[in-house]
Amino acid sequence: MYRFEDIVGNKQIIKSMKNALESGKISHAYILNGAYGCGKMLLAETFTTYLECQEGVGKSCGSCSACKTVESHNNPDVFYVVSKNKTIGVDDIREQVVKQVEVKQYKYRYKVFIIEDADKMTVAAQNVLLKTLEEPPKNVIFLLLTQKAEILLPTVLSRCVLFNIRPIKDEEVENYLVNNLGKNLDEAYFFAKYSAGSIGKAKKLIKDEDFVDMRTYVIDKLYNIENTGSAEVVEWAKDIEKYKECIWDFLDIAYLWFRDVLVAKKTGDVHCIIQKDNEDKVFLQAKNMSFLQINNSLDAIWQAKRQLEQNGNFRLTIEIMLINIKGV
Repeated sequence: MYRFEDIVGNKQIIKSMKNALESGKISHAYILNGAYGCGKMLLAETFTTYLECQEGVGKSCGSCSACKTVESHNNPDVFYVVSKNKTIGVDDIREQVVKQVEVKQYKYRYKVFIIEDADKMTVAAQNVLLKTLEEPPKNVIFLLLTQKAEILLPTVLSRCVLFNIRPIKDEEVENYLVNNLGKNLDEAYFFAKYSAGSIGKAKKLIKDEDFVDMRTYVIDKLYNIENTGSAEVVEWAKDIEKYKECIWDFLDIAYLWFRDVLVAKKTGDVHCIIQKDNEDKVFLQAKNMSFLQINNSLDAIWQAKRQLEQNGNFRLTIEIMLINIKGV
């Protein structure tokens, strides 16, 4: 059952959605913008439930066919726009939106189009969608989910209500993991820090055995990097290519590792570190590294992130990062 009351954080966005529902001033298009796992789809589907509930707009009874079919992804008037390719192209928009949009809704109050990864639409696809946004049919609502709304065409942005979804507080993530997933306090603290304010990401990491293996790999390599030859360190970059598809998580693990090493060196307080399951290694590495070395390592990881965001060469970027961490 989708209810606004069950969503953690982003209360201002929820308030705005409720006001639109209660006043009847519902826009024909919304952009939900935020990082992976921040709850965009949850917000979109919850809003859709309140639009479609047969008890009335602004309701979410959870028992009518509208509510049940939205939750089960079987609602005939809710369309998920997807693509088999890396981008959402003209054909995707024409086939999944344009052809459907003029047809009267099958059963419920609104026809809702949820475009996940809307920032992956090509310019041509956005222009096709723009024609519909400029003259929206009655009872049709678009929900565009993005991680980088700024790369959408200004003309598309100007015709949508933009909601920027913010990370929630670590304490809120921790409380959710303890109260809803039964995690103990140390586990909840650990996953809250790794998820950077995203309950969705925290839930994914908890279930992801590959993440656990990757974290073990990263920590082992970084812990032993000082005693590893320069040539072998460079060879690591080739091996790390197996993590290319999840490199952001890889770099987050590396960054948080040296964050703990720095905190351990500064404070000597085990309660302040995140990797409590590796505290012996954290404190030993903190003892063996200078403040300058630790800060240089953090900077190297940060620079690698920036290079990859700008489509820098993967292998070369990782090589440079590892060389700078080792201090060759």
